[in-house]
Parts: sequence; structure tokens; C-alpha cells
Amino acid sequence: MEIHTGIDIIEIERFKKAYEKYREKFLKKIFFNDELKLLKENLIKLCISFSLKESIWKALPEKTQQKLLFKDIKIGWKENKPFLLKKIRNYKILFSYSINENYVITFVLLIEP
Repeated sequence: MEIHTGIDIIEIERFKKAYEKYREKFLKKIFFNDELKLLKENLIKLCISFSLKESIWKALPEKTQQKLLFKDIKIGWKENKPFLLKKIRNYKILFSYSINENYVITFVLLIEP
């Protein structure tokens, strides 16, 4: 068993500026339509979801990264809690996030059997 970690931090205002400038073009590079429907243009959820994708991507072994696209990491929301919409191989993925008025930070543990 191997354990991999990933961490990411996003400055909310910087993400907001990119989002306001490029809107759909920006979001379509990061998210699938089914993810966007769940996010409903909620800036904080967008930031958390993007940061989770980044953290997961950083935790993935290089061989797995070469077989996936960043967009293949799909984040859903239920009762204001994020979850993976699509399992990534047979990894167990645990994550946590924290928010303040300026930043979103996410941390991922990826457990490889």
C-alpha cells in the first residue's frame, strides 16, 4: 500500500477575476457540464472544486496522470459537501478543505492498494 498526498491553495479574488473575465471559456477548461450544473455559479464551490481537482492531480502518480485528463477528476456536491462523482482507478481518496475570506486550501490523501 502506498499513500500519496496533494495540497493546493487558491486565492479567491484571483479565481474570481479569471472567472469574471473568461466565464464559460474558463469554466469549460476545468469542469464538465454535469459538474457546472451542481455548482450553479457559486464562487466558493467553484474554488473548492477546482482546488480539490488540483490537489488530487498532484497526489496522483505520474503514470496515472499520463493516462488521465485534468477534467476527468469530477467533483460533485451534496448537502453542501463535495464528493468524487467518478472513481479514479481503484484509489481510495480522502480529502479535506478549509476556507477563509481570502483563500481556499485543500488537502488530499490518495491510498493506492
